[in-house]
Amino acid sequence: MTSNGGSGIAATAPAPVVEDAGAAELRALTDHVREAERHLAAAVLSAGRLAGSGVCERVEGLPLELLLALACRLTGADRRMLVTAGEVLADMPATARLFRDGAISWGQVRAIVGTVRRLPAADRGQIDARVAASAERFQGIDAYDPDQLVWAVDQAAEQLRDRRSVERTQERRRASSFLSVQAALDGGMRLYGELDAVKAAPVLNALDAAAGAPAEDVAHEAIDESDGPAWSGTARGRQYADALEAVCAEWLSGGSGRRARPLLVAHVDVSQLRAEAGGTVEMAVRGDLPRVTAATLEALAASADVRAVVFDGARPLAVTGKVKAESIPADTRFAVRARDLGCRFPGSADPLGHTDVHHMVHREHGGDHHPENLVSLSRRHHSLAHRHGWRLRIAPDSGIVTARRRHRAWRSLPRGTPLASPRDDDGEPADPALPF
Repeated sequence: MTSNGGSGIAATAPAPVVEDAGAAELRALTDHVREAERHLAAAVLSAGRLAGSGVCERVEGLPLELLLALACRLTGADRRMLVTAGEVLADMPATARLFRDGAISWGQVRAIVGTVRRLPAADRGQIDARVAASAERFQGIDAYDPDQLVWAVDQAAEQLRDRRSVERTQERRRASSFLSVQAALDGGMRLYGELDAVKAAPVLNALDAAAGAPAEDVAHEAIDESDGPAWSGTARGRQYADALEAVCAEWLSGGSGRRARPLLVAHVDVSQLRAEAGGTVEMAVRGDLPRVTAATLEALAASADVRAVVFDGARPLAVTGKVKAESIPADTRFAVRARDLGCRFPGSADPLGHTDVHHMVHREHGGDHHPENLVSLSRRHHSLAHRHGWRLRIAPDSGIVTARRRHRAWRSLPRGTPLASPRDDDGEPADPALPF
C-alpha cells in the first residue's frame, strides 16, 4: 500500500480504458480500406509499367489483361480499368505519386482516368501539372474533398477540349457511326446505333421506301407486364422494323425478288429435354445465348431454315467418320462450332463468327478430324496458342476445354452452359476431375 501525502489513504491506479467493440471494428474498417488502397495503388502502377512491355507474353504466354482475368478473376471492366489507369498515370507522375502515397483514392483515380484517358499525353501532362500545383499551394490535395477534386479535374479537361472543339466536332461525328446488336433472352435482338448524316441518308431512304406511307398510331391494348416491361414503340417504328427485315431478306436472296430464308441453328440436348425448353439458338454476338421454347422455335421455322444439332451433354451425336480426310468435313466443322458456340480459349468472349477450327493435336503429330481433337478459337487466340505453345484438351462429357502451359492450367466451359444439378442421376456427387 502506498501513502498519499501521509494521510494514510491508499491511492488507487486509474482503471484501464476498455475499447468498445463497435469502435474497434470501425477502426479496423478504416485500416483495412487504407491497406487495400495501398495495394491497389501498387497494382495499378505496376500494370502501367507492364502494359505493352511484352513481359507478360514472354513469361506467361498471355496478354496482361487475360492473365488478370484468369489469375485474379477480374471482370473485363475491372481489368481494363486497372491497365488503363496504369497507362494513363504513366503520363501523370504527380497524380501517380499522390495515389502511391495514399493522398488520393482508387475511386478518385478511376474518375480522373475516365475524364483524361482520351486526351493526348501533352494535355494529361498539363492537368497533372495543375494537380501538383494545387497540392503545393494548399499544402496537400486533401483540401479538396474527394468529389470536389474530381470535379476540378473535369473542369480542367473541359477547358482543354474547348480549344479544339470546333475542329474536332465534324471528325467525331464521322467516326461516331455504329450499330450495336444485343441478343434478347427470347431469341430476338435489340438494335441500338448512331449514324452520321452521310450514312443515315441512304439507310433512312431505304427504310422509308420499304415501309411505305406512315401508319397512324392507334391506342394499344393493355399489355401484361408481369414478366417485365414491354417495349412496343410507335406505329412508324414497327413499320421500320418490318422494312428492315424486308430489306435484309431481299439482300440475302441476291435481289431475286424472293424472300430469303436465313439459316437458324438450334441446339437440343437430349440430356435436358423438357417441355418448356426447346433449345439454344446460335447468335454471332457477345453475351449470353438465348434459350427458347419449342413454340418459339416453331414460329421461327415459319421464316427460317432450321437445322438442329443434337447433343448428349457436350458431345455432338451426328459426326462424320472421315476423321483422316484431307480437310475437316463440313458436317464435323458444323458440329464442332455448334458445340463450342464461340472461342473456347479461357477468358475469351469472342463470338462464333470470329473463330476458326483448331486441331488440338496437330495433323503432323498424328491428330485427326475427330470433334474431340477440334476446338473453336478466335483468330487472336489461335495465334496466341501457336505462338506461346499453349496445349488444349477437351473433356468430351462436360465440354470443358483446358489450356496448359508450364505451371499454368486454365479452364473454359461452352457459352450458355446452365448450372449443374447438385448430384448426378445415380445420386452421387458429380466428379469435376478432368480425364487427363
